[in-house]
Amino acid sequence: MTDPQNVAEISAYLPDYMGFIFYPRSLRYVGRNPDPSLFSMVPEGVEKTAVFVNEYYERMIEVIEKYGIRTVQLHGMESPETCNSLRLHGATVIKVFPGDQLENLKLLHDYEGAADYFLFDTPVHSHGGSGRKFDWSNLEKYSSRKRFFLSGGISADDTEQLKSLDLKGLYAVDINSRFETVPGIKNPELVRGFINTLRNGKQ
Repeated sequence: MTDPQNVAEISAYLPDYMGFIFYPRSLRYVGRNPDPSLFSMVPEGVEKTAVFVNEYYERMIEVIEKYGIRTVQLHGMESPETCNSLRLHGATVIKVFPGDQLENLKLLHDYEGAADYFLFDTPVHSHGGSGRKFDWSNLEKYSSRKRFFLSGGISADDTEQLKSLDLKGLYAVDINSRFETVPGIKNPELVRGFINTLRNGKQ
């Protein structure tokens, strides 16, 4: 999310989380010092989430404190120690892994006690936002007790398939580029229909 008015529009449908990208190379970068109004539009009950890629720990803490953020999504090579430090600071940590690394059990094990959730995304150099899916059948091999987010190219046409998934640990789905009019601006009607269909079975 990059625009206060768009934040207000999407907030009306009460998504569980709303992401703000603090990665300068992203097309959805909110900027070094975004206006606080971007975050004040988010109502209670919607979790403001700061998205980082290999950011300095001190900068992440600065963002958390300045904008009242309680959840961070880490898309880079952040260590288990960094994740633990953020949690000790009071943040909920979502650690992102490429969807083709599910068989790397040691990698996942190292973060078991360091992250609150995992997120599996399509492996791309841009660290997300590609609009491309990975093979969701890979998740049938998932053996961790950690709950996870499913991401990567999810669109409004995927609701029936998502509802039919029977995957151990599946907690939430992360939507992005397939719901945009331009990078950083979400289509309210697409988001509304997607949320209503997943929650209530109807648009």
